[in-house]
Amino acid sequence: MSIQNTLTLIGAAVVLGACSESPTSPSSSVPDVAALLAEMNPASVTAAADLSGTPVGGDFNRLPGADPINCTYSAASGWFVCQAVTINGLTFSEKYRLIDAAGNSQSKPDAQTSSLETQTSLTGTLSSSVDGSTPVASTYTLNSTSDQTLSGIRSDKHTLNGTSLTKIKGTAQIGTTTLTIDDAVNETTNDLVLPNARVGQKWPQSGTIVIESSSSNPGDPTFTSDSRAVITFNGTSIVKMTITSGTDTITWCFDLASPSAAPMSCS
Repeated sequence: MSIQNTLTLIGAAVVLGACSESPTSPSSSVPDVAALLAEMNPASVTAAADLSGTPVGGDFNRLPGADPINCTYSAASGWFVCQAVTINGLTFSEKYRLIDAAGNSQSKPDAQTSSLETQTSLTGTLSSSVDGSTPVASTYTLNSTSDQTLSGIRSDKHTLNGTSLTKIKGTAQIGTTTLTIDDAVNETTNDLVLPNARVGQKWPQSGTIVIESSSSNPGDPTFTSDSRAVITFNGTSIVKMTITSGTDTITWCFDLASPSAAPMSCS
């Protein structure tokens, strides 16, 4: 069973919410933390990652941003710790911190707040079974973490950087065959300038997302695979994706405005 099929099963157990891409106005004396948390989960980025055909660990951390009302500030750590949420056996936890220009944590947002960092985790165990001529029964344990920082929030150029790591371990019983699954997905966001809805922008203006995935079955090397996808944004709905799997590398362009359309040449 491929890592993509594994993640499809797990993704079905997570209810994703609508994402806002409306940044807080730089003219605001106090930034809107709820809006900034929502902005860090852009739907356009999720759509691009899905089109790459590569399993995305960060998808599990692109759940709706926490409501600050449900988060409590800890003076000892400098973080706002939010109430955990459990959905279909998966527990989502999040904390965030407000950072001033000097890099200090803040107990509340003010005119000096310059960036926002979030740390999230998604953990749990899922099981499924499908009857048929060849019955399939699977059990997976998921452990996903993410650390993302949104900077430039006092300007019109909100920039996202961060990493996420998802590990999936379990077994799949396909008829009389038992497969041991050991999968991992690393995602790195590099200088992703988010769209500014106030000036009519809809797509990320620049930056890249790199997704590296591996899938292995210790008992059967034929079920082992590795891939790497580099997604590049340029301010339009057209994104370039360079995908490497084994010794093969291919570059395609996709139109996020027509996600069901076939990939096209980038020339």
